[in-house]
Amino acid sequence: MSLSSRLPPPRPSSAPPAAASRPPAPVQDGPPPGTRERRRQPRGRLSRLMTAPVPAAAVEARVRALGRPALRIGLVALPALCLAGLAWIAADAWSRRAPLLRPRHRAEALCFALATPPPFTPPMPVEPGAAIVRGRFGAATPAAIALREAMHFDDPMVTSERTERVGDFDVTTLWLRVPGDPSARHWLVAGWMEGTDLAVCTFRFHGITDDLTPDEQRWGDALLARVLVRENFQAGALPAVRLRGSRDGTLPVFGPRSSG
Repeated sequence: MSLSSRLPPPRPSSAPPAAASRPPAPVQDGPPPGTRERRRQPRGRLSRLMTAPVPAAAVEARVRALGRPALRIGLVALPALCLAGLAWIAADAWSRRAPLLRPRHRAEALCFALATPPPFTPPMPVEPGAAIVRGRFGAATPAAIALREAMHFDDPMVTSERTERVGDFDVTTLWLRVPGDPSARHWLVAGWMEGTDLAVCTFRFHGITDDLTPDEQRWGDALLARVLVRENFQAGALPAVRLRGSRDGTLPVFGPRSSG
């Protein structure tokens, strides 16, 4: 008897079969049993815009497309706004300008003529005045007498006086000493008759002395030489002068401004 006949027979193996011999587990389409299925909602346009990547080239193209109309509008609107601003500034400056005055009568026209270029510029303040007294005197009344009656001065106040023919009128000029006026002791007066009307120009020379100074005499003569010309004394016509004056119609003071 051999040794192999004496060994016990092999026992059947209890190990499970190899994994390769098992059939594959079926794939489940839904959630595991016992769980609730959750469906994903489709994203809206805003969500896609917020999360979707935007190419830089597309952004630059969009900015350029939006900027072109704005640039065209700016190129048209900017010059128009500049012109409107300049027009407003010019209109405002023009409204603030002093009005161009027309003389109402010959005496006022002579005062205007002194202010036209080159203006009368004495070294002392000279304040002009112009007036016309209508219908108070007869046509044959001399201007010297009419001046005394209208201005109420007497002979002791007269420093010098003369009458000369200028154009179509006899013009009387005189220097008056006015002691009661502390700032203008001497007045240069020119008067003439236009029919029954007395026309008067007065020029107050500011000073503090009782005697007429050489400077006052010299500048008074220069003043008369400028205004007492034939062109300013044509009957029926006023001198063609205009004055850029104040809105209240006051005449300018010639020379430096008075400290008083």
